Amino acid sequence: MEHDFDLPSVQVPYDLLDFMNQTDYLIENIDTLDFDLGLEDFPVFDVSDPKEVSAADPGVAGVENLGTNKSRFEVFKRTPWFWNPSSNQSTFSDHVQIPLDEHGVNVASSPHWPYSVELYIQDKLDQQARDRIFQLVTRTVGSKVSIPSFPSAHFLDILVKNGIAKKIETDAWIHPHTFCARTTRTELLVALAAAGCVCFGIMSVGKTGGVLQEITRVALNNLVESDNSVLRDLQYLQAYMIWIDIGIFCGRKRPMEIAESDLQPLCTALRKAGAFNVSFYTRITPSASDSDEVLEQKWRNWVKQESYKRLVYHLFQHDMNVTWAMNRNPITSYSELSVPLPAAREIWLAPSPSAWRAAHLAAIRGPGPIHNSLRDLLTKPDRINLLPGDADQTLSLSVFVAGIAALVWDHRKQVSITEDAAGDDDPKAHLWIQSRRQDLYQMLQNAQSINPSLPAVQALFSEFLMMNLHVSLEDVQRFAGKFGEDEAQRSHVGLDRWSKQRQARTAIWHAGQVLRAARNVPPYQLRGFDSIATYYATLTIWVFGVLHCSARKRNHPLSDSNDDAFGTCSATQMLDGAACPIHLDGPSSQDTIAFVACNRGRATLRLLDHPLDVIGTSHDIMDLPRVMDVGIQVLEGNYPDSSKDDLPPLILSLRKLMQDLGNLPS
Repeated sequence: MEHDFDLPSVQVPYDLLDFMNQTDYLIENIDTLDFDLGLEDFPVFDVSDPKEVSAADPGVAGVENLGTNKSRFEVFKRTPWFWNPSSNQSTFSDHVQIPLDEHGVNVASSPHWPYSVELYIQDKLDQQARDRIFQLVTRTVGSKVSIPSFPSAHFLDILVKNGIAKKIETDAWIHPHTFCARTTRTELLVALAAAGCVCFGIMSVGKTGGVLQEITRVALNNLVESDNSVLRDLQYLQAYMIWIDIGIFCGRKRPMEIAESDLQPLCTALRKAGAFNVSFYTRITPSASDSDEVLEQKWRNWVKQESYKRLVYHLFQHDMNVTWAMNRNPITSYSELSVPLPAAREIWLAPSPSAWRAAHLAAIRGPGPIHNSLRDLLTKPDRINLLPGDADQTLSLSVFVAGIAALVWDHRKQVSITEDAAGDDDPKAHLWIQSRRQDLYQMLQNAQSINPSLPAVQALFSEFLMMNLHVSLEDVQRFAGKFGEDEAQRSHVGLDRWSKQRQARTAIWHAGQVLRAARNVPPYQLRGFDSIATYYATLTIWVFGVLHCSARKRNHPLSDSNDDAFGTCSATQMLDGAACPIHLDGPSSQDTIAFVACNRGRATLRLLDHPLDVIGTSHDIMDLPRVMDVGIQVLEGNYPDSSKDDLPPLILSLRKLMQDLGNLPS
């Protein structure tokens, strides 16, 4: 039976994917990326016309009328931000050919090669492995993609090793010293080559990485359809994780949406295998009396088991990053991860069985029983200070912060429900919210104090979470019309009230610290969630500036008389050009503390005058175009030797979005 249904036209909420590029950039002969996000028709916020005031709620005068609501809604409906799959879109439909010609690539010009002077991967990819890769590629793409040339074994070896090295730069979940191209699944080799391409820093090579990522996805799906046993194969799971890592933040809507949805099968496979539970793992320790053969076997068994640990925790951190980036619920739960924390980096990266034994025996272990899983740490957070000497301290702290991120996510959802239900007449609900927020805030601050020299990407994530404890990112995004006209008006009411409170100043302070941490991220590594967090931080400061521009034009005070016990400051005081400038993206000081607590000073951001500048020129955050310029400069500054058109697609999309937001009239 056939039925025809006339579905009503509905307003579908958009998310960050809707700002990404619709058209694949991997088309033949495209040398630069042209992102048309349709933001010329972005809803225009006119904060200068406070004439039309809601009589029912005078406190939002000039806020609801940030633009003509009807025209904003009509413009929003016309924007091409929704990915509506068409009948002619399918696998490889946007991929005309593999655009890599290694003879036209100057390897020495790559900022990522040589990948590391400290890492040596002994194995080399030979001609036989190259032929296997080529056969997999041709079998997967069929006649859909032309292959005018294919890289040599030498160039593929460079790409694969670069892909391994990129993983080691972060949480090192691919073991380099047991890697053997002859015994490695072809799908994993292609995935590693794709990772090497994406991070190579050369446009034509990066385009090829996008094609290889799609080939990896299709090949893995074909493989599991023909052989279900691969769902328990480590190399299959590693290859699956790599293509999701590449796809989720590639900057193009179709692969991003597929990568987001396809994380579930990987979680299911690892969960069903028991890899989330401590019972999956056995304790493997070397002994000084082990023979060479026994030691070799122990080492390889230990590496395999350790690889599962690191894959599980990498997946959890990936899940939390995507949760915050895409505003969707987590797929994994911190409560189910009783996996022992990974071993120390020097043990994991020991290049031989004998070196592994020496590093392992030299590690100082604490007395048993040892509680060293994420679940243990979140049960009693003080245990983060009592990790055994053979645990990876930096990675464990990163996993711990990701666990707190899950708690912060739960808290924000509880806040949204509690505030809607309780209203202003339920002091118990508000007390509970404030108490829980303070507990989580203290946990994040304690985590930062454990290692003040945390890698910049970890410091960025901690600051991002502290920002989110004091602002609703969902409300901030609603400000741009995410759920249509009525929801935008309602978000203005809450945000206007928020902007007058200490919470708002705390939020923009940590937003500025996100930008500060992003500036310290090593070159060419700001390419995933951290770049989106930079955008969100910039957007939060921009929204605060928009609301206070409106308050200035209405000559309303910036703080409620009942704000808090730390005192308040009038609009005239804060907007006085002679007031002490508070550098939100600078180090903490007595002035910044006074700004957050008592609203004293004038909030500013710094624009650097040249790449080596560390001081910059201060700009008031109510200079709205400059706020977005700062965020753009932070993203572009992570690619010092790249032209403005030769940046990763995600960075280009975020830059275009911030440029158009900054150009809105104020």
